[in-house]
Amino acid sequence: MSFFSSLKKELARHLTIFLVPHNHLRPWRLSFTISFLLFLLAIWSGITIWAGYLVGRNIDYWKTKADYQLLKLKVAFFSDQLRKSHELLDNVRKNDQQVRNLLKINDRKKIITANAGGPLPYETSILRKTLAGKVHEITQQEIYQSVCQLRGLAQEQLADTSEVLQEVENLRARYNATPNRWPCFGPITSPFGVRIHPVYGSYDFHTGLDIAAPPGTPVAATANGIVVLASWAEGYGLLVILDHGCGYRTYYGHLSKILVSVNQKIKRGQIIGRVGDTGTSTGPHLHYEVQFNNSPVNPARYLAKDNFFKRG
Repeated sequence: MSFFSSLKKELARHLTIFLVPHNHLRPWRLSFTISFLLFLLAIWSGITIWAGYLVGRNIDYWKTKADYQLLKLKVAFFSDQLRKSHELLDNVRKNDQQVRNLLKINDRKKIITANAGGPLPYETSILRKTLAGKVHEITQQEIYQSVCQLRGLAQEQLADTSEVLQEVENLRARYNATPNRWPCFGPITSPFGVRIHPVYGSYDFHTGLDIAAPPGTPVAATANGIVVLASWAEGYGLLVILDHGCGYRTYYGHLSKILVSVNQKIKRGQIIGRVGDTGTSTGPHLHYEVQFNNSPVNPARYLAKDNFFKRG
């Protein structure tokens, strides 16, 4: 007997199943061939596999949809953050320009590129898609380009801010170095300029101001500086010279007493000596002299605090 004949015989065999109810109903008898049962099993397995496939695809679909919605939210969030960052950077630029205007700082780059500008192509694309409600179409490349652009603008703004801070430091140094107060109070008995010398009676150029004051009157430094001379000088008598930086020096002559020493750092308003009549003098007074870039200038221009920007 061949294998196929035996298999055919086995598949043709019947199985009988009796279903006996626990009541008055008569029993049921179900008879099936082996081949029919195998056919039912194959159909059941196919249905189960197909159902599993459909459920899997459905799960993948909802997972993909959830990932898509999450991606849309992320893109919308980053786009909004980029927009806010650009707005913040624009406000910083405006404040920087206002400070520059106050400090009168020229920006050659802004002068060259004046009345020009506009958004870049990818910025226009992002804005167009956002306005159209198609945030999900904004690509990763567009976001990356926007971030790079924002980083570059921030670096430029940092450089501009550093320039402004340097100018502020220069302005502060210039203010501290500029004489802007009276060294002592009293009437001006001899102004700056050509005069008749009170001792020799000849015409000469007076390089400072003579301020009359009682002997021993405190003499104050008119700006921050360093003492470069504190000793006797011909004609000046006891003399203190302060170097303030930024081209400024001040002279305090005819003192009766010197209260500072060479290389000592001095603050504006600090007492450096006392009024006297040493040297070539007709009475107690202070010879106050201001030099800018080694040339005498009129000290009267530096007695008022609001004139500290004036030179020469």
